[in-house]
Amino acid sequence: MQHTFSRLIAPACVALSLLAAACGKEERLNPPLLPDAYQLPQGNQPIDDSIVNFKNKYGTYFLYKFTHLDFAYTPTGMLSDTAAVGDPAYLKAAYDFFRLHCLAYYPEDFRKKTLPFRIYLSAAVGAKGPGGTIIVKKGFSCAAHMLAIGWTNARLETLSPEEKKATIAAMHRYYFHRALLGGSIPVPKDFLALMPASMASMTEANKYLRGMLEVQHVSKADPLWDLATYVEAVTGKTTAELEATILSPQVDRNGLVRKKYNIVLKHFKEEYNIDLAAIGNLP
Repeated sequence: MQHTFSRLIAPACVALSLLAAACGKEERLNPPLLPDAYQLPQGNQPIDDSIVNFKNKYGTYFLYKFTHLDFAYTPTGMLSDTAAVGDPAYLKAAYDFFRLHCLAYYPEDFRKKTLPFRIYLSAAVGAKGPGGTIIVKKGFSCAAHMLAIGWTNARLETLSPEEKKATIAAMHRYYFHRALLGGSIPVPKDFLALMPASMASMTEANKYLRGMLEVQHVSKADPLWDLATYVEAVTGKTTAELEATILSPQVDRNGLVRKKYNIVLKHFKEEYNIDLAAIGNLP
């Protein structure tokens, strides 16, 4: 693979990264300031034409051949996650899964605004395990410049309906998290106002009392991460299921979860015409 970005113009990344961050699409400066960063097609796969057409339309590279450096490098350091190259037999399945169960629910202008510079079709994504293994949790990873889909394998076709819905919800979560990290979309101000001042003493037992769906093991709560967890919750459960669990008075005793939930639904519906609850209410 010809990786011009990291090998030929890497010294320029530091100087360009500040400008790119201000533009909200870290590496979308590719045309016309930089030459094409990757050579497409990468191989001789049936999906190659679709990948080339997608790049020509949106400026996004779907990559199924990559190194750890390709995947993990960012202008501010290396990602802790790692990714395995996708199984060629399942490239189309993973590509179609993303198109049908993620992008299809977003308006065209939102896609153009939020698609990352790179999307990796990977067989597995997660933390590094012993002996070169990969510890997979949700099967996705993201950074300001990229989204990695770790389901380019036979497992994708054997998911139960419950597992498939959870995987789709995680995909929406990481898509939105990537867009937030890249500055493509902002966190609503009303949502920010409800963030806890500190994560000190927060546990699984009291997280809902403070409006959090996940405990973050940091001193100060990350609103990008937090918003992404709400996207996953809303797209992964029906409204009735949410009302019976995290939105119930027994769980959400301070009402903060419902307030943030309503802000998320209203914001993305009014600003981008995306009905996240409708996605969650699908079978």
